Amino acid sequence: MAGKNPIGWFEIHVHDIEKAKTFYGGVFGWEFKQSQAASGKYWNIFAGENSIGGGFMKKSKPEHEGQSVILYIETDDIDGMLLKINGGGGTTETPKTLISENAGYFALFKDPDNNLLGLWSKK
Repeated sequence: MAGKNPIGWFEIHVHDIEKAKTFYGGVFGWEFKQSQAASGKYWNIFAGENSIGGGFMKKSKPEHEGQSVILYIETDDIDGMLLKINGGGGTTETPKTLISENAGYFALFKDPDNNLLGLWSKK
């Protein structure tokens, strides 16, 4: 039985976006387009038929150096979900933040085992 909050987005954090595009495009046949988030960072978006979308994010923070993939869990209520996460032993790393009017919002959290995950919502 599927849960009501599926994984809806993923990011692969890389040092060199062009090198990553060459690798993933060549190996998996992924196609890319460039867009700009409200933060000013560029993302190269890819999505296959009947699959979730994702993008490359340039590694920019030393504390994210070991992080390679972030899964984003869809929710209708990021703030409410962060309350549940913090109450359940997790911690908020990035509060609800606007990506863009079209893309919606995200937040980052760590689970009790210190794994970094994300939340995404259109509203």
